[in-house]
Order: sequence, then structure tokens, then C-alpha cells
Amino acid sequence: MNKKRVDKLAIILAAACLLLAAGLVGLAFVFRGRQNRYEEVKKQLEKKEASKEPAGAEQGETLAQESPGSADSLSENDGANTAHWDSLDGARAGYIVPPENLDKENLSKYFNEYDITEGDAVFQRINGKSYRENQDIGLQDLSYLLMLHYNYAGQIQVGEMIVNKAVAADVRAIFQELFERQYPIQSMYLVDNYWLEGMDGTSADSASIDQNNTSAFNYRIATDSAELSNHAYGRAIDLNPLQNPYVLFDEAGYPYPAYADLNADYLNRARGHEIDHDDLAYEVFLKYGFTWGGDWVNPIDYQHFEKRP
Repeated sequence: MNKKRVDKLAIILAAACLLLAAGLVGLAFVFRGRQNRYEEVKKQLEKKEASKEPAGAEQGETLAQESPGSADSLSENDGANTAHWDSLDGARAGYIVPPENLDKENLSKYFNEYDITEGDAVFQRINGKSYRENQDIGLQDLSYLLMLHYNYAGQIQVGEMIVNKAVAADVRAIFQELFERQYPIQSMYLVDNYWLEGMDGTSADSASIDQNNTSAFNYRIATDSAELSNHAYGRAIDLNPLQNPYVLFDEAGYPYPAYADLNADYLNRARGHEIDHDDLAYEVFLKYGFTWGGDWVNPIDYQHFEKRP
């Protein structure tokens, strides 16, 4: 082999090594950035907990917030525990519903949709957090939902969600079917419940996920991307995220955890409430035209269902 050919091969090999090194450095920065973000969120949550002001509602807790409907919340109405409910108007997310209060022959009345208008109670909660004025989606494109679900303790609980109006009817039908078949969802609050001072959409999403909260709308970029997430359009739902993690793999096939405290039990997905192709949620969401992030290659997003236009 002549000297010119050897020199050419050496240059090619050196360039390949530099490209590989640059790629590994880039992945290291991504991973480190995710760790730093998690640590910052964790510190804020610990500070909030120390002051005895929980960032998110505990399972079954009544939140100090207003919902659409009557001025008197069902969770505060003395007669609510003795009368049948005609809808969830006025109910607060997190309220535990006595089964005897429900009209079991007409469950659709407990899967309610409301407009969001500037200045109303929901707008006051989300403005400057999961929602801000933008050119991609407006309030008129979004619906606020109140829906029943079974929590992990087997109790009937009021949940809330914001989705795109174009998929609202499908989402209500999906969650009614899950409810009728007693599918467990730990909690279902707006991501804004977990939004601490200084957070952006991504860090608030992390805080919500840390509490295993199921949520939908959040005007933010997609994880590990510069593009808007489908959550920003209200067309994606993350379901029971602690048992169904977002996992990104490096070039060697090893997973970068979505959060710094990810452990083997979290990754092996064998602790219950995992979504797979045999799971009821997979069956029902796909029936209504959604796709599942668990079918992605890299990353794999087991919690994620979305329906594109």
C-alpha cells in the first residue's frame, strides 16, 4: 500500500473518530442537562413540601380551585353525598365520588366538556403556564374536560384535562370506556397544578410525571426536540407515566433515563399498570384513531398516546 493511500485512510479514520467523539459529547450534554433539570425541579418540590404547601394534589384531595358550572362545588355541597349527581358541573378534580351518587345507566353525563374563555376560572389557572398567547393554538381550539376515573385505590375520582376540541369527543368516549371497565388511573389534574415559580412547560411536565399524574395539554416543545410537542396542540395524553416511562437510547443501545432517579424496577416495567399491546388502554385509544408512543423505536414513550390531524 503506497504512502498516499495510507495517509488518506488515516485522515478518514481520524475524521470518523472526531465525529463519533462529537456525538458522544453531545449525548453527554443532553443527559447532563436532563439531570440538572430534574435536580432543579426536585429542589423546588422539596422546598414546597417543607413549607407544607404541596405542589400537586394528593390522591383524593379536594383542590382549592374553581371549576366550570355552579358556584357551589359539589365537593363542598352538604347534599352532594346524599343525592344523585346529574353531571360533574361544579365538581373539583380529585374529589372522591360515592358510587351510590352515580346514575349507572347514564354514565355519559359524567364526562363533561366546557369551553375556555379569557378571564374564566380555568383561564386564570393556565394563563402564563401551560397556556400563553401564541400563533399555533388559541383558547377557542381547546376544551376543558371533567371526567370520572378509578384511582389506584379502586375509588371513583373526578379528573380534569384540557384537549383540542377536535379530539374532545373521542377523549370523552375513551375515558368513559376505561371507567366502565374500571381501568385504574392514579390521578388526572392539569399540569398547572405542579407549576412552581421559575418553571417552564418541560420542567412542569417533569414535576407532574414525578407524581404519576395523567395529563394532556401543555404548550411546550417536545422532549429532546426543538419542535412543538403534540401536547402543545392538545392532541396528546400521557397516561400513568411513572409505570410507563419515556426512554431515550444512546448509540450503544443503553437507555438514558428520563429522570435522574430512574431505577431498574422503573425500566423493567414489571410492577403493574404497564401499558403494552394487551392493555385495555392500548386497545381503546387505538380504536379511536390514536397511536401509541410505545411503538416508537428511539425514543420509546410508553405513556404517550396522540392523534394527529
